[in-house]
Amino acid sequence: MSCRVSAIDIGSNAIRMMVADIDDRSPTLHVVKRFRAAVRLGHDVFTTGIITPTSLEFAKATFHRYAETNRELNVLHCRAVATSACREAKNRDHFVEEILKSSGIKIEVIDGTEEGRLIHLAVRKELDLDNKKTMLIDVGGGSVEVTFSKGDKMLATRSFPMGTVRVLENLTKRNLNESHLNIIMGEFITSLGEHIYKNCDHDPIDFAIGTGGNLECLGKLKVQLLKRTPHTFLTLQELGMIIERLRPLKFKERIEKLGLRPDRADVIIPAAMLVQTIMRQAETEKILIPSVGLRDGLVWSMSAPRP
Repeated sequence: MSCRVSAIDIGSNAIRMMVADIDDRSPTLHVVKRFRAAVRLGHDVFTTGIITPTSLEFAKATFHRYAETNRELNVLHCRAVATSACREAKNRDHFVEEILKSSGIKIEVIDGTEEGRLIHLAVRKELDLDNKKTMLIDVGGGSVEVTFSKGDKMLATRSFPMGTVRVLENLTKRNLNESHLNIIMGEFITSLGEHIYKNCDHDPIDFAIGTGGNLECLGKLKVQLLKRTPHTFLTLQELGMIIERLRPLKFKERIEKLGLRPDRADVIIPAAMLVQTIMRQAETEKILIPSVGLRDGLVWSMSAPRP
């Protein structure tokens, strides 16, 4: 018996919804439709500490549309979660109340551990992780989750405040530009290195897995810029080549020549460099891109018992 559900991910760079049919007897889910609204809550929170009235109105309009879509598509259950930007917003309770009042949709503000668990759930439904030691890298707008697992079992997860939108705001605040990204990365190396060293020094990983829109975009850029296939994995060398090709392109050129959305064009180099830094630290040469993420994990969480 299939059940129609929807999952909403309130991220730092956008608010996304996925409507899907799930069947407990089947190992797959059928995606009915995906939606995305470019509401950059991270810009507000990482510069002012609050979600501004303007962004709240944009979010309310987005949730109003999503609630209508749920009704039109006969969605039985909707789960909405907010991550890094909302977690840190001083007025997050007001934000959650206003969205509930205007749309009837209740938002859960989740921590980095739950975020890592949901992403891991999505990945293990998509890939065969049997007896494999893996490192999951989820690059978001506000944070990066780095999760280690053995087979289906999650071993350790940690959330780092080094998401792409946060990195951009950090550069702007300090009057720096893209060429200074190494300075920002360097400030996170110690804590990131400790997490990686602790979890793979004596037991190296078999491979890395990358999730989130930025990773999917980098997979497509491999085909577009390097003329290499498939888009479902990247090597460390290919990642370096993509960064080299992107660097000389101005923001406008990335939109016009590569067809990137404006809210992807400005964060794609920070995203690529974050992944490059983590892969180097873990001494891994390859990252798989299964094109699943938090929303898929949310959908599965509505059908599957907690692992």
